[in-house]
Amino acid sequence: MASTASPPNRNRDAISARQAEAIDTLSQDIAYHKRSRLHILRSLPWNRKWAYFRDQLLARTVAALAVIGIALYLAIQLLTPSVPPKLYVAVFGDVISTQDAQTLQQRVASAFDLPEGRDGGVRIDANFDMDDSGLNKLQSMLASDEIDIIIASPDDFSTLCGYGYLTDLNASLESKQVKELSDLFVTYAGFDDDDDADPDYNGSGKGAEAPFGLRLKTSTIWDTLESADSDAIIGLAQDSRNQDTARRFVSFLIP
Repeated sequence: MASTASPPNRNRDAISARQAEAIDTLSQDIAYHKRSRLHILRSLPWNRKWAYFRDQLLARTVAALAVIGIALYLAIQLLTPSVPPKLYVAVFGDVISTQDAQTLQQRVASAFDLPEGRDGGVRIDANFDMDDSGLNKLQSMLASDEIDIIIASPDDFSTLCGYGYLTDLNASLESKQVKELSDLFVTYAGFDDDDDADPDYNGSGKGAEAPFGLRLKTSTIWDTLESADSDAIIGLAQDSRNQDTARRFVSFLIP
């Protein structure tokens, strides 16, 4: 009896749809080998572009945009520095409250036709104190020529004069102001820097005495501030960049 050959198994030899898709994907990946991601993105069919962009380029694009944004921000900050204040008043201790400092700031800004705030305007800052952080803040701002006026209680003012932070009013005020306000002058010992060769020498309060301060007790404007200390002393800071405005502020408070 003759044997009959079995027919070929079509299910075994046929390629499934999933296998065909895998082969197609592999062949396309080989075609794109060693090409740039952008070139591959442009070459892909539309139905594969988003998936490829999401997997291969999205994170890189976001990172690049972030770097560009930071670079632009730094460039703007360097090319357009903030405008320094036209008058900066450092108020120590509790000689006035922050609310009254804000009220005085508004009145001075209006009288001087200047904006309020640190950037190119009037700033009356009642957040200074005599602890290390407050003095470090003052020293840093004095070094940057930002402080124009200092107001403090008699004891605190004496300490600040001893550190060399205030000017002799005979030299820093106009001659007319000196003549009119000399009765309100307060004399304190300054800073002695004659012995700079000795690193252990402390010249605080050992310098020559001079009229570094003015009493505010006769200032009607100061007196209208509810929290104002009538014993407060005002003086012009060392290295002020706005000496004319500082002198004008003194005349504003004590006309």
